[in-house]
Order: sequence, then C-alpha cells, then structure tokens
Amino acid sequence: MPVKKFPPKRDDLKVVRKTLADGTVREYYYPKKRKTDVPRGPIPGTIGAVLRLYYGSPEWAATKASTKRSRIIYLKELERIEHVPLKELRRRVILQFRDTLARDRGTGAANQFIQSTSAFLSWALDREWVEANAAARIGMLPYKPFPAWTKEMTREAIQNLPAHLSRVVVLALFTGQRRGDLCAMKWSDIRGNAIHVIQQKTGTELWIPLHPVLAKAIKGWPRTSDHILTGVRGGAMTVYNVTRSMNDAQERGLLPKGFNVHGLRKLAAALLAEAGCSTHEIAAITGHKTLKMVEHYTRSVDQRRMAEDAISKVETGNWKLLETDL
Repeated sequence: MPVKKFPPKRDDLKVVRKTLADGTVREYYYPKKRKTDVPRGPIPGTIGAVLRLYYGSPEWAATKASTKRSRIIYLKELERIEHVPLKELRRRVILQFRDTLARDRGTGAANQFIQSTSAFLSWALDREWVEANAAARIGMLPYKPFPAWTKEMTREAIQNLPAHLSRVVVLALFTGQRRGDLCAMKWSDIRGNAIHVIQQKTGTELWIPLHPVLAKAIKGWPRTSDHILTGVRGGAMTVYNVTRSMNDAQERGLLPKGFNVHGLRKLAAALLAEAGCSTHEIAAITGHKTLKMVEHYTRSVDQRRMAEDAISKVETGNWKLLETDL
C-alpha cells in the first residue's frame, strides 16, 4: 500500500488524514483554533452585535410574544447595515428606512419600524452602547390602512403567485385570520370539517368551518411539516417569511404594491357581509373582540346593501316620481 511521507508536525496546524480509494493516505492541514482567536460573528459595538445582545437581554425575555414578533420583523431592516457601529447610526438614516417602508409597505409599517427601533435604542442607551436615542421623538406618520384585496386581484394572485404563496392567499381568504395565526395552523388543528384556532394576539379560541373550496384545496397541499403553510423547501413558514415573500412578489410585479396579507382578512369580512352575515356572525369567524372593527371592515358593503334595499322599497312601494312637463 503506497503511503505518503508526512512532513514534521507543526503545533499551529491540525492534521486530518484520509485514506483514498486507491489506498493512498493523504493529509490535510487546518489552522488550530486558539483562545486568542477573534470569535466569529458581528464585531462588538456594531448594530448586528448589539441587536444580538438585545435579543438575549432580560428586557427582551419579558416582552410579550406578539411584540417580539413585530419588532423582529422591523429590526430586520437594521440588519441590512449590521456591520455599522451602533454609535454611528444617525437619525437621517433611520428616517431613510422609515420613508422607504412608508412608500413600499405603508405608513403603518413605517411607524412600527420607528417604534421598534426606538425601543431597541432606548435599551442600548441604558447599556451605554449609544449616547442618545436617534429614533426618539420621531413623529408618527398619519395612518393609512392597507386596502382590502379585490376579488379579481385575489383570483390572479392565486393563479400567478408561487405555490407556497398561493396557499397563503387561499388559507387567509377562507379563514379570515391574521398572519401569525395562519402560520401557526397545524394539520392536527383540522378536526372533522373545521379548523381549531387560538388567536395569538387576543387568545380567542375559534372553530372555523372549512369552506368546501378550502377543504378541496388543502387535500393537494404538501405535508412536509406539522404546519399547514410551508415554504419552497418544505419547512414551516413564519410571519417574517410570509411578509418578506409577499414584499418580494410585489417587487417582481406579481402583486400590486400597497397590499399585504391583512387585506385578505378585510376581504374575507367583506365577502361574509356580502353574503348577508351579521357583524356577530362575521366576528365568530374573524375573532374580533369588539364589533367596531368588523363594522369598519364591512362599512362599504353594508352601505351598498342598505342603499339597494332602500331603492328596492321605493320601487315596490306606492311612491311615484314627480312628473313635470318641461
């Protein structure tokens, strides 16, 4: 068996020997790790490094789960510049991020970014990572809610979006749930002809009957995870995955800009109203704690329905239009 002669051992190298198919023994050399080596990961004091400390802090652990999910989504924006020292993060840069979000995802997202960034920088200020909170006292933009999806837009989205996003649209449309609740749904939550949901935001427990269209659709969906919604690699989708993927779809022209998954919740409520459901019946599906938001979602549908009923009463009554000779 041919054996390669090995060079003298070196204390700074790790030697790994491999026997090849022909019986030859070959050596590979790798630098040894030393205690004095610089650890991998963000450089201390950078945005990325301080964010990691923030996520590991007692203050973060005490934060509500729903607030954590929201902050992670918006603080991801800062990770675009994670190599920048946090002390060099200027107010104008924060405002540039906010303005971009307002243009691409709406003023609600822009305001959430400011609130999340301000909370992070307030924590960093207490820990002396910064000398001032650059996001403090930035005014909130006037809230402009995302519009409900239209029926035609929804049909096109189901046909044109990648399969994993098309499934998000279908599930959102026929359950009327928020992104977090959509991502949390598991196959085991489907029992009989209904799906069991405990809403993450409110803790409301719901039993939502499966619409025949949804029941038929999910039979063909992949079951590569315990969760119903899965991504292109078969793993469970997260709220961040859904949000980012929908934003990417807008950038690629597969969806109109200015719409998000929450608009499907509005469309679901509107469709229920069009079908003649009362606000209490709609809330039984959407899980709203109060009827005020349901009424907000369905106001235009209710107005149109009442107007049509009013005209119908005029047409079927004994009223006659005033006839004048002109």
